[in-house]
Amino acid sequence: MTTRGIALATVLCSFLLDVTQSATAYSTSNADNIQTVYVSYDSGDTWAQLGDNSDWTVALELEIEGVNAATRLRYVVADVGVIGGFIATITYRGEEYVTTNPIGAGYFEVSKDSDVSDDDLVYHEASSSPWYILAKNELMSDDAYWIWDANINNAITFEFDFEEIAQPVTGAIYDEEADGDTVSMTCKHGINGIAAIYGANCRKGDQGSLPGGERQDGPMKEECYGKTSCDYTIDHTEIGDPCSGTVKDFYYAYTCTGNKYGVNVGSLGISEASGQSFTISCEGDDMVIKVADAIYGLNCQITPRVCGAYSGLAYGTSASPLDVTSYVQDACNGESECTYTVDHTVLGDPCSCVVKDFVYAYQCVPSEMIDDDSLKVKVDYNLMVAQGIQQEGQVNMMMKVFYQESILIKSLIVLVGLLSMYGLYQ
Repeated sequence: MTTRGIALATVLCSFLLDVTQSATAYSTSNADNIQTVYVSYDSGDTWAQLGDNSDWTVALELEIEGVNAATRLRYVVADVGVIGGFIATITYRGEEYVTTNPIGAGYFEVSKDSDVSDDDLVYHEASSSPWYILAKNELMSDDAYWIWDANINNAITFEFDFEEIAQPVTGAIYDEEADGDTVSMTCKHGINGIAAIYGANCRKGDQGSLPGGERQDGPMKEECYGKTSCDYTIDHTEIGDPCSGTVKDFYYAYTCTGNKYGVNVGSLGISEASGQSFTISCEGDDMVIKVADAIYGLNCQITPRVCGAYSGLAYGTSASPLDVTSYVQDACNGESECTYTVDHTVLGDPCSCVVKDFVYAYQCVPSEMIDDDSLKVKVDYNLMVAQGIQQEGQVNMMMKVFYQESILIKSLIVLVGLLSMYGLYQ
């Protein structure tokens, strides 16, 4: 194995530790009137009590260590009169997961052990009377909802499943030509993160590299983002052929953090985005566009400049992509179809002398939900610039970019590394 191969193998091992280690989650919950919280580390086969509370004005704050895909939380809540209610916020890996309206839009659910259906539930905002919970507990997200049914003096059990958020799902086709094969993905709440590499086994000279152009996974995202299930057929005419005449592999990773309305993503690239236009639309009665994100110059840090004294060099961390979400929201929110033209004289220029891309994400929602903040969507745009390193001497830049990437990218790198690093770098 070459010196370069050993260096990459060392980094891959550190990535493996980061991806596979468990993490800690934090639960903040209030119950009107009594709650007992349990945890399971074997997908609900056995449960252990974490804590309890019988004062609805005081939040029950719990730390859950060792969270993995088999971890579940169970909240057994009982009302003793007047009005019942349950509200919660779980913080995990820097993200908040709350009790939502409707409950099916989030990751909490009514346990099958409860004689209550989702249709029976009644919702109140966190600041609603008689609780005014935000004034009592700053740890509770203002996006959380109180949930109960129309009854009193009853009990409801709620559960939270970490399976779809604890770690990415990874897969590979590596013992045959991947072109023409189909990858199947499923997510209860929607696919909301995809990374893919086609032809990781290609070789460039005697050094080896991860080949391919920017956004090899773009077609996969466009077809599968936001869906609860998706069958994606690998087509080299869509994603390109990084090394013709070679039997190529395909590695992929995805996360399950969408919501029931899904997410549509798109991008403008190859040539400068300013001056280009894109059209987005929503089909169905009373379904309208709700823009989630828009970024101009996502590639600012990694794409070399084409003019000036530093031509040929990338900005690195001295430049940052420009969040232009509000501009696209002003133009498109609430419309059934919208054409938007990127104009750097309006948006600004985040990195001069760089041929900049433009990425965007939107949902199709009922018109009455256009201002509903509970439908917040987090799109990991780092995935959209995940790319192989094609030029000799860029290994340090590759490591820097990979260190900054999300856990999803790290999982993908680990998968590629474990299955093919000796073939790539021997």
